[in-house]
This record gives sequence, structure tokens and C-alpha cells, in this order.
Amino acid sequence: MWCRAKTDYGDVVHTEQYRSPLFPAGSPGSPLLTGPDAPVVQEWPPEQTSTNTRLAELLESGVRIPDFAAVGTDHQVNGQGRLGRTWTVPAGAALTFSVPVALPQNADLAGLGWIPVVTGLAVTRALAGLGVAARIKWPNDVLTPDGRKLCGILSRLVLRPDGGRSVVVGAGVNVSLTEEELPVETASSVLLEGGDPDRAALLVGILTHLPGLVREVLAAGTGFSRSEAAAEVRAAMATLGSHVRVHLPGDTSFTGIAVDLDDEANLLVRDDSAPASAEPVRVSAGDVVHVRPA
Repeated sequence: MWCRAKTDYGDVVHTEQYRSPLFPAGSPGSPLLTGPDAPVVQEWPPEQTSTNTRLAELLESGVRIPDFAAVGTDHQVNGQGRLGRTWTVPAGAALTFSVPVALPQNADLAGLGWIPVVTGLAVTRALAGLGVAARIKWPNDVLTPDGRKLCGILSRLVLRPDGGRSVVVGAGVNVSLTEEELPVETASSVLLEGGDPDRAALLVGILTHLPGLVREVLAAGTGFSRSEAAAEVRAAMATLGSHVRVHLPGDTSFTGIAVDLDDEANLLVRDDSAPASAEPVRVSAGDVVHVRPA
């Protein structure tokens, strides 16, 4: 069976190999996922309600899972995003997985806001390796240069039975969706952007870049804000410099220019209605819409 999708690069023909299970039954997995340097895959069933929920349940029940070992699925049927949103795509058309990160006892919790942001950076680096340019949208999306969503990221803190804490980081990347299959008109996919829709290669790429970034966050805490990696985040973030509308909890909103990230990865927005001498508004929770790009 053949599928055809129209992209800015012309017609792209792809076969059903892009929709086949990432780990077929009885198979050792993709050749990219074998060898001493390959990412660890904890489990990867054909279908799962939510990889974040599944991984949290495993950790909360006392199952010991190595840091950055992937709990994924070929078809997530009840994926959850920020603000209770759902995100559903056809089976085999997305890369959907979650990984755990055990927190050191002395971890600077104030710096944890950087984790979803650097996850976005890891995704943009991996997408670049597949031929797709992408930018980060604060706090947890990855977009095409023209603002269409490629990836959503969601993290949560989990308390383990041993008294320790882990962060669960989940990502869902649209890989081989056609225009007709997009969940919303403002989305895109690796295929539609002219990239290589190889889920195994994308998983390897993300899990190659992510551990070093997260470990740097955990080691530096809020000091990560002054690192070279944080400078790379800022340079890759489409939100900064953009005119945005911020929807805050409590059904209030305001517009302004997003000017920077603070030491905790909160967004700093210069309110349009405030005097020029006023300090930027610190946004730690809420929904940010890009009204006009930078």
C-alpha cells in the first residue's frame, strides 16, 4: 500500500514501512537500537493509553527503571498534553515515548522548569539530523519555522515507594502524518516538512542529546540559565522576541513581547499595557499564543 503527501519539496511517496511496529513481535528491534551505545527501551507495546501515565504507574509501584529508558508505544490512544488537551494520531504515524529521570536528593527543584525546555532542544537537534528545521515554543512544544506544531512535551514529578523522586518526561512527535491525518490544521509532520520519517532514527537522536542536557540542568539548578546550552535554547526559541498573548489561570490574559527566560525557565513578558520602565511579567503557568513572530 502506498501513500502520497504533498510538501513544500514536492510529492513525497512513502510506503507502509513507516507505519510498521517499531519493535515487531519476536524481533530484537531496529538495528539502530542495538549495540552498547543504543538507548534502553523498557517496554514498547503496540498500543498504550498514555506513556506518561504508564511510566508513572511503574515508578509508583516500585519498578526500577534506568534513567532515560524509554516506555513507548506505536499508538497512544489517550495522550495528555498541557491544560488537559488530548493529542491523537494514527497508529505508527508518531514517535511517542516517555523516560524517567531520578532526582538527586539535593536537587535544586527550582531549576526543574528547564527540563521540558531542554527536551525541546534535544528534539530540535534530532530533527535537524533528519533534515527538518524546527524551533522551540515555550514551554513545551516544537514548531516548524512557520509555526506549525511538530512535537508536544509533557513532564511530571513522581514520588517513588523508596522515598525518592523522579521526573517523567514524555514526547510525541508527528512523523509520517499526511495533511489529511493531521489532528489540527496548525500541525505538521517530519514527512510533510521534507524530512526522513524514520521513527527509530528519531528516537536514537533524541535520546542521544537528552541525557547530557538534563544532567547539566540537575547539576547546575537555576545556574543552568547562564550556560552555553541555555544560550542555545534561547537562540532556538521562537517565543522570544515574539508578540504573544498569555492566557493565565483564572481566565485572565494579556499581550506583550516575550523578552527572556529567567533562572527557573519562566517566561518574561513585557506587558503592552505597562509603562516602558516596568519590569517584565514573570509567567510560570499559562498558555502562550504567538500573535506575531519575532
